[in-house]
Amino acid sequence: MAADELGNDVEAVGVPVTGHIGFAPFTTAVPTPAAGKALDFVLPADFKIPGLLTEDGGFEWTMEADGDSIVFWQDGYSLPSGLANVELKVKFAQTDETVRSIIRGKTADANGYMTIDGGGTSARYVAFTEEIFKNGVIRRRVAANVGVKSVKEDKSERGKVLGYEVTFSISRSPELENQHLGEWLIPLPATTP
Repeated sequence: MAADELGNDVEAVGVPVTGHIGFAPFTTAVPTPAAGKALDFVLPADFKIPGLLTEDGGFEWTMEADGDSIVFWQDGYSLPSGLANVELKVKFAQTDETVRSIIRGKTADANGYMTIDGGGTSARYVAFTEEIFKNGVIRRRVAANVGVKSVKEDKSERGKVLGYEVTFSISRSPELENQHLGEWLIPLPATTP
């Protein structure tokens, strides 16, 4: 279905059906625009994939301006402050060493033991997300300067998934033209009748 005269197109609605997320060490190069667009793109081995997310744990992005706008004497003219709070919230379903190492910023010893500082970690990452929509469109995002802001564990309940709701703060990066994110929106390949 094509867009109607008002521009309404139900085929252009993003309804996520699956996806994944990966984290790499802070200095890992981000994919180039051409590489990230490829339908057969595979994350480099430097990226850790934390596996399953909870059913309600898909990617929740927040991008909000911070601070008062710079207002000029001439009526109607202003600039954003340039400050922003950019965050990604995701809910991991797996309890394993990959998830633990991402949210704690360190790895367990040979005994599976680690100490945990409730104040968080200073570890920084490169994060990459991919969402596949019901209409076949793929949305990919990369952030080159990501840190763990908070970790909230679900209450342990018999017969329920113990999820880890993690909020990541995202800062600007020279890798992304001093912006917060890079984004690809990859349409379905054209088909010939």
